[in-house]
Amino acid sequence: MKSFLLFLGILTCLGFQQCKKNDDAKDQDPYAGVPSSRVPTQLSGVLWFSGTLSAISYFDRDGHKLGNDYEAGREYQFSEKDGKGRMVFFQYLGLRTSGSCVTEHFTRLEGSVVFEGDLFTFYPVKGEYKTVKDKCSAGNGVTKRAAANDDLKPIKYRWDIKIIDGERLFYTYEEQDTAHEAALFVYSMTE
Repeated sequence: MKSFLLFLGILTCLGFQQCKKNDDAKDQDPYAGVPSSRVPTQLSGVLWFSGTLSAISYFDRDGHKLGNDYEAGREYQFSEKDGKGRMVFFQYLGLRTSGSCVTEHFTRLEGSVVFEGDLFTFYPVKGEYKTVKDKCSAGNGVTKRAAANDDLKPIKYRWDIKIIDGERLFYTYEEQDTAHEAALFVYSMTE
């Protein structure tokens, strides 16, 4: 009996030690050891948005608009914490079929950012992907998953600020586009 109680005591201690290790992992700063730099003042403190709607719309039999064929939006929000650049990225993609099936994809990634001239590198440290399906023949509901592995690889873009018709616009380009000839996305500033 004493052997069994001793074994149970040791097992309990090991269990508490394992819980302590898991709690310590939760308390670790996900930004620790991740590169960062200051954010250029013209990008910081505002929301940069790019979005579009399809020209195709769907209507029900009574003429009520059901929605557009697709909708898409992307946002960047740059900030600093203790002089270290941070970035939050949001993306939305909504798809609709003539049969009223709606599929929406949401992406949210957070991380640090390094600016080196006209190049910035986003180092995601956490995020979430969510898909919502409604009125589809199969798979209706909400699916969520945390960002992991390839989702958290660094992403590099070239960037530029242009003022067109008095509006300040944030342009992003592929890393190889050093001449800034083919913009990937153009973002408007919102405050």
